Amino acid sequence: MRTKLFFSFIVIILLALLSNIVFEHLIMKDFQEYVQSTNEDHIYWLLAAVEGAYRGREGRNEWDRELLSEALHWGMMLGFESYVTDAEGRMILSSGSVYASLSETMLKRMNSMFVLPHGEGEFQWYPLFVAGQEVGGLYIRPLKRLGNVPLKELIFRKRGRTFLLISFLIAGGGALCLAVIFTVFLSNPLRRLTAAAERVGKGDFSLKVIPQHRFSRLYQRLRCTDEIDRLTESFNYMVEALRKEDTLRRHLTSNIAHELRTPLTILRGNLEAIEDGVIERPEDVLKSMKDEVMRLINLVEGIEDITRAEASFFKMGEKETVDLKEFITSLAEAFRGLCTDRGLYLRLKGPSLIVKTYPDKLHIILKNLLTNGIRFTERGGIEIRWGKLKTGGFFISVSDTGPGIPEEQQQKVFERFYKGERSQGRGLGLSIVKELIETMGGRIILRSRPGEGSEFTVELPNPL
Repeated sequence: MRTKLFFSFIVIILLALLSNIVFEHLIMKDFQEYVQSTNEDHIYWLLAAVEGAYRGREGRNEWDRELLSEALHWGMMLGFESYVTDAEGRMILSSGSVYASLSETMLKRMNSMFVLPHGEGEFQWYPLFVAGQEVGGLYIRPLKRLGNVPLKELIFRKRGRTFLLISFLIAGGGALCLAVIFTVFLSNPLRRLTAAAERVGKGDFSLKVIPQHRFSRLYQRLRCTDEIDRLTESFNYMVEALRKEDTLRRHLTSNIAHELRTPLTILRGNLEAIEDGVIERPEDVLKSMKDEVMRLINLVEGIEDITRAEASFFKMGEKETVDLKEFITSLAEAFRGLCTDRGLYLRLKGPSLIVKTYPDKLHIILKNLLTNGIRFTERGGIEIRWGKLKTGGFFISVSDTGPGIPEEQQQKVFERFYKGERSQGRGLGLSIVKELIETMGGRIILRSRPGEGSEFTVELPNPL
């Protein structure tokens, strides 16, 4: 990618060079055409002045030499050496003759402007017409200019080329600098991601790519996120998902084998006992076998719960804007009947709060916390509170008046398949809750004392 970016900017530099060359050619061409058109205007003025000096009478060609001399003098002042011929080609008057008749002061002035009396190059012939009749010809060639006029023309040409050169250096140098900057700033993050992907391909799921910015404080203050940042975030999410999947694959196999061993061993022993005829009351054995089958069914249902939770984890989804009060109230109403049947209260306390989060994951989290709270509470009830955090996020707290959790067990309750002494569940609910909260970028806090109940507080970010 670095090479492609660099060559792309090289192409831009070459295009800038080509455009400057074309632009210079067009400017110089326009300037030359302007000078040429100005000279043509001067020639037409001179032709008009010379034709005005003709005084034809009764078929005779007559020229007013005084007017003709003034016209040729004016032509010299415009920068031309010239002479006039009649219809038969005989010279009537030349600018050289006029030059010889000028005063010393005029000669001094004109010599400061032109190299006199002779011009440069070949004479150009122009016919002279009066009343539609050709009365002679005017021969013209340019005089070599002195003084400021040619100097200004030269300066204009040099400055034009200098301007185009500077503009090219600015455009080309800027493009070259951008090429270096882009290749460094774009390729380095991608190289880190490539190296990380190679490590993930080898089975290392422990790494996490952290975006590196040279102006990280300003970058964070302005909350600038680009495609590279979003790609890095998605990559880290993918690695975390793969890590959890790998951990689940290894631990789940061990846990399932452990959980299946006991009921299958009991079933096998009871069946062998029935087969050998050593069981006096088969109905008692059948009841025991039924209990073990139900235990196996509960285990399978627990695995299904894990599958659904993992599906929610691996599907990142899109954040949605929800009213937290309406969301919790709607969810709590589904549990109000169960609380009433058990003689428990269900209280809600919190303001109307707009948050941006993953509602599907939040639904699973609250459902598991409410289910756990109701299951372990025999009297009193459940209270749900929510509100804003000082850090800018929001919290949801689910507290109960149950027996509480001993301090030595408070960290273990978030492990998969861990069940306390009084637990009748599968040991999966709180582990699923913790994993989903971490996926959403938050954390869960447990406060509990035996005999006083438990409080689970979920803290989540809110980008609004």
